[in-house]
Amino acid sequence: MNPSLLYIYIPAHLLPARLPFLLNRKLQPEVACQEVLLDSLDFNQLGDCAAQLQEKGLSTTLHAPFSNFNPGSNKRRIRNISLKTADQSLQLAEKLRARRIVFHPGLAFGNDENKLDLWLKNSLKFWPEFLARAAEIDCTICIENIYETTPEVFTRLFSMIDSPHLGHVFDIGHWNIFAAGKLIHWLNETAPYLKHIHLHDNHGERDEHLAVGQGNVPFSTLFEWLKTTEIPPTITLENHNLTEIELSLEALQKYFPVT
Repeated sequence: MNPSLLYIYIPAHLLPARLPFLLNRKLQPEVACQEVLLDSLDFNQLGDCAAQLQEKGLSTTLHAPFSNFNPGSNKRRIRNISLKTADQSLQLAEKLRARRIVFHPGLAFGNDENKLDLWLKNSLKFWPEFLARAAEIDCTICIENIYETTPEVFTRLFSMIDSPHLGHVFDIGHWNIFAAGKLIHWLNETAPYLKHIHLHDNHGERDEHLAVGQGNVPFSTLFEWLKTTEIPPTITLENHNLTEIELSLEALQKYFPVT
């Protein structure tokens, strides 16, 4: 695997402290904003970190906050929060020179067809202004699967907007817990839009974020399928501590060299 395609999870507020580790190991961060408010971050300091990484030929990916984020919501308060989150995330992505911005879809567990249609209708109105900004900074907005049982709502969104700056981030850990079909079906359906992948393991019951190989996620199937892709997606090891990340890096050697 080309090391330029691989990232590791780093909480945004820890990026300055983890920078020496990243530089020494030549590892790229997915700067994760799930655990901190964007208003509390020093965007300039994070931009300085990204500049130091870039000097060593390393890049970044950004994971936007997901609390109260729902681009398909009909509620004014949630929509306003979502607009502010997307706006700030694009600002931070520009500072970080991020190649990807990961957003959660904001869909709750167990939506019926009517709710999915409403989410899609509102999402089609929400994203264009942010996609125009993503194009200006050469960044791709990626929508992640969480509770969705099939990829249909995503493929409808991507095909209807039809932008090279919008795509899918496939979270195989979430797929293992919530999806209803075979892995190959999800991958084949989303292949034209697949830009990024989150790798972490679990036992199919809860979101454990284990190291690769510590649960029952069918990674062999995924990696065999990836060998057939013309344009391979970028990948983040989404383990939430460095010990688990080290275990995942070691496990990936079974499938392809990552260093």
